[in-house]
Amino acid sequence: MNIWHTAWRNLMRRKLRTLLTFLSIVIGVASTFAVVASVDTAKKTFPLYLKAAFGKADYLISGTETYMPEKVYKDVEQLNYMASIAVLKQSTKLHLEQEGISALQKRVELGGYTRLDTPLTNFSVIQGSLTSGGAVITDRTAKAWKVGVGDTISFDTAQGTKQIQVSAIVKYTVELMGPSSWSMAKYHHWAVAVPLNVLQDWFGLDGKIQNVQIKAASESDRLAVERQIDELVKRYGNMYMQPVLIDSDSVKEADTFFMALYIAGFLGIALSGFIIFNTLYVSIKERKQEFAVLKTIGYLPKQLQAFVLFEVFLLAIAGTAVGLLFGYGFAQLLSKLIFMLFSIHDEGSMLIFKGFAVSVLAGLLIPFAAALIPIRQVGKISVVEVLKPGRTETFSRKWQVVAGLLLIVSGFFIKHLLLVVPLMLGVALVYPHLFKLFHFVLRPVYRRLFGFSGQMAASNLRRNLGRTSMTSVILCLGIAMVVLMSSINSAFIQSFEKVIYSSYGGNLDIHFHHTEKTDVERLKSIQGVADARAYGLYSAIWTLNGQQRKLPVYGVGEWIDRFPLFTVSGKSRSELVSGLKQDEVILDKIAYGVWGGKIGESIELATLQGKRTFKVAAVVSTMKNNGYGAFMKEESFKENFGLKFEHNVLVIKDENATPLQLREHIFNQFGERIEDMFGPEDWASMVGSVYTGSFSVINALIVLSIVISGMGITNTLLINIMERIRELGMMRAVGVTRRQVVGMIMLEGLGIGIAATVIGCIFGIVLIFITSTFFEIHSLTYQFGVSWTIILYIGLFGIAVSLVSSFTPASRAAQTRLSEALRYE
Repeated sequence: MNIWHTAWRNLMRRKLRTLLTFLSIVIGVASTFAVVASVDTAKKTFPLYLKAAFGKADYLISGTETYMPEKVYKDVEQLNYMASIAVLKQSTKLHLEQEGISALQKRVELGGYTRLDTPLTNFSVIQGSLTSGGAVITDRTAKAWKVGVGDTISFDTAQGTKQIQVSAIVKYTVELMGPSSWSMAKYHHWAVAVPLNVLQDWFGLDGKIQNVQIKAASESDRLAVERQIDELVKRYGNMYMQPVLIDSDSVKEADTFFMALYIAGFLGIALSGFIIFNTLYVSIKERKQEFAVLKTIGYLPKQLQAFVLFEVFLLAIAGTAVGLLFGYGFAQLLSKLIFMLFSIHDEGSMLIFKGFAVSVLAGLLIPFAAALIPIRQVGKISVVEVLKPGRTETFSRKWQVVAGLLLIVSGFFIKHLLLVVPLMLGVALVYPHLFKLFHFVLRPVYRRLFGFSGQMAASNLRRNLGRTSMTSVILCLGIAMVVLMSSINSAFIQSFEKVIYSSYGGNLDIHFHHTEKTDVERLKSIQGVADARAYGLYSAIWTLNGQQRKLPVYGVGEWIDRFPLFTVSGKSRSELVSGLKQDEVILDKIAYGVWGGKIGESIELATLQGKRTFKVAAVVSTMKNNGYGAFMKEESFKENFGLKFEHNVLVIKDENATPLQLREHIFNQFGERIEDMFGPEDWASMVGSVYTGSFSVINALIVLSIVISGMGITNTLLINIMERIRELGMMRAVGVTRRQVVGMIMLEGLGIGIAATVIGCIFGIVLIFITSTFFEIHSLTYQFGVSWTIILYIGLFGIAVSLVSSFTPASRAAQTRLSEALRYE
């Protein structure tokens, strides 16, 4: 007898049951492959993208004045082992006569470069040439403006309207970052690159530049390059050199998201293991007589076990193979979603080896692990026992309950998102008792509300309690994870918004090309402006564990109460600032955590006078610069960093003005001098979209797991119907209608779903409570709270899954004929 043929024949006995089990493996393998491959790709791509986008230059020469002479660039060109470009940026307006587009939407930042075709710009050309002396725009801008290479674009400047041809269209890049549509242009300016001499001529800035970007010829030349630059800037006196550093903290923050993705991805394959166990356990029970007969004619226990093992092997191989095919496409989609969420624009190759290996192992090993106990049962089948009357299913052992409780208790002491693993295992072990308790409550309700169908459904739920509870727990775990992730998403967004609005410094932060002495007073006189205040900001370099890092330093004064840039407990903001000494700074929580020291200890920052130490006087919370920075008294700030002008002004709006009206009124007054305007609502919207998108991806993976649980419900009800086919036939013979039979099966599925939903929601709330004690993003925690709206929606979804899953078994049960039922064995 061909063992493969026998395995295939046995699987085809129950085609629908086999199909559903096969699909559960496919979904589990696909989600595992997609998560591992996409996360590996993202982890590899993020640092490379950050380096390519923000680290094209190795060093930057800037000045304490608004502009520096172009002679600095000429001097840099004479140095060895490096490439360099000079940069000048000016704000202007697009000259466009089109109805419905406001002046605010026409804002453009023009970047002038000595050369546009160097590694320091690294533009990826789609069409045109970078050496033709024209303007360079991104594909997004070209699409929104409806222009191509050779078309002319015009700008309104103080010197009149200026025109230039588009010489190249390039891929979207950080240097030319802009909106994707005219509606988004209300909040973000456009960006265009032009030759430096063109920009100098347009704005009457001959011989003026803003900074020089430098790249070492090789890594081995960096020290020599740094030494040469340092000597150069010292000769000028009013200039400084900064290394260009990559902020790797944004990548580290994504690790939390990746961990949640891993958990959601592996949940699918884990739940498919439950389904395989349940299916095999029942299948073996159905075939006890067959195995007993085979034993009587000489088959050994190992041979019988081999039959079942090959069935599992065939199912696992087929499910894994198909799952890998779907998983590859799913991984491509998931990678694009991850890149979109974190604003990464990359077309790097997909890393699939690890995902392929892990998925193959999971797709093969988990089915075999789930089949171990049922296969052992095959070897223990006794011919004598099979001849005895059937006994009811046992549903739990004492060791399972004890082990489950221990796992649940252990979860309260794990301060990591992985605590869901022991908690889920614990709930799975004690779930039969929880289901039994729930059944005790459900039975009288069913009897009273649904009469005969309800009473029969409740009795049938108790008949095979182990099997039914195993099916219900699969859905329960999926529901619990959706409750957890949805609630964390909602709680974090609320916490972020609260901190953003309380530490943004006002209703609008305007970044000017440079500020003049009269600007603040002019701002205060604009309609819709209640108050305004300029402040200093400098990206200082500090050395931590031998590595250089950027630390944004804010110069603040006693005006901080009116324009709150941070929150602090115990005293007012102004009291804290006024008490600062010349050599003291305040750190934000994130910077404080990265630093790793204690209040009273010192950090070292690079200043115009060289490296100086500053004592950390306090720790505060802020959402400026993504919640990462330091605060210094204004006088100390100017002394150490020597900036003779300020770029940023905080604005508080009048109660009668909207945020958009405020922007329009200010832009109409200052026009091209404004480089950017950003408000707390922009930041809150950005944070909300990123985290809602992130958790939506996670929840989508969990929903796939819930689909698997729906297959488990269908499988279990089909098994129940097969076992009770004679009973159903007799019921139809004595007058039970098809509608009553359908109702009875649907109510069985509903009972499984209600139990899973109620217990899953309670379990999810417990998970919310535990994670609220330690879980944080950007050093921001959230308070324990339950959104009953979220619970309601998830509860309705869980019940809907159980009802949909019950429909096919109910239809089959209603079609049972008496003649077939009496012939059934």
